[in-house]
Amino acid sequence: MEGPATKRSLLAGKPEMYISALLLYLVFSAYLHWPYLNQIGGRGLLFLINPVVAAWGAYFLSKRWVNNWTPSVLAGAIYGFSPFALSYATFNQPVAGLSFVIIPWLFLPSVFWHKKKSPDAFRFCVRCLFVLLPFAGVTGMFWCAAQKWVGPHFLMPVGTTLTGNHFLDVVFPLFQKGGNLTFGVYHASLVLAVMGACVLVKIQRISVLLPVAAAMILCFCEPVLATPPIVWAAIPILFLSILAGLGFQSIFWAGKADSKWVLTCAIIASVLAAFFGGLAYKRMIVGPVLQHTAVMYALTAAALWIMLFFAHANLRWKPVKWVILTASIIIDLIYSARYLVDKLF
Repeated sequence: MEGPATKRSLLAGKPEMYISALLLYLVFSAYLHWPYLNQIGGRGLLFLINPVVAAWGAYFLSKRWVNNWTPSVLAGAIYGFSPFALSYATFNQPVAGLSFVIIPWLFLPSVFWHKKKSPDAFRFCVRCLFVLLPFAGVTGMFWCAAQKWVGPHFLMPVGTTLTGNHFLDVVFPLFQKGGNLTFGVYHASLVLAVMGACVLVKIQRISVLLPVAAAMILCFCEPVLATPPIVWAAIPILFLSILAGLGFQSIFWAGKADSKWVLTCAIIASVLAAFFGGLAYKRMIVGPVLQHTAVMYALTAAALWIMLFFAHANLRWKPVKWVILTASIIIDLIYSARYLVDKLF
């Protein structure tokens, strides 16, 4: 069981902790893609490898804000195996998935460079330059692929932008209303991200929203140097994933003074569970997707109401809280990712 950590460096903790995170991601990716290895083959193995590398990068990035191992591992898994990341399998070019893979790794310099130094103008300017690395890296990747001396290779449709339909994916990630790329994370992760957002507002770390806002604007703009606008949605997805890790940590350590935030998340999960349960009862969509969505939100709501009871009663019971919270996310992650991969392949 974990307590509040005092270190927040990139490699804080024992090496076996981040190696074990990598192994967990490898096992999960193998589980998801094993039934389809025969039809993947060759470069298609990137469909198996990309989520692992992306998740590991998000794991390291989350350590800037998340103290403990479990929420960092979950934040990485939420990003690397998100509906957005897995839905890159709809494109025939698995290399296109490298765009979401490199983003968390390229954010690391801006987050950890001189982190323990006193803030000054020089550190601020250098970090501002470093925060441009993910934008430059993704743009450079698509621009190079489109050049004659490389192919040219158009890794995915250049004109693909984020649309209004994609925002339905945020609360209904398995329906894929937005099209090829699903804009969102899974059900429990979304609700925990709301808790993380509450923490972010409370501590007034609004500056981290700037690259997210820039990415969202680019999602609706014309392609820049042959870069499909929708690839920039990976940055908001990464942000939601880290918020979910932060939300997990905050709910785990929540006391009576924090119960109003836990209550807010529990109500949101309950409303979503009731809404999708009602749609499933009326058979608004053929298939199990509505039932699955309702069950996942209901499972999340149940976990949060139990956490609220613990917080209001000032009951620590760390092993019990850890099991309940972790189980709610892992069950959602495993079953939802399994459903999505089976649908995509």
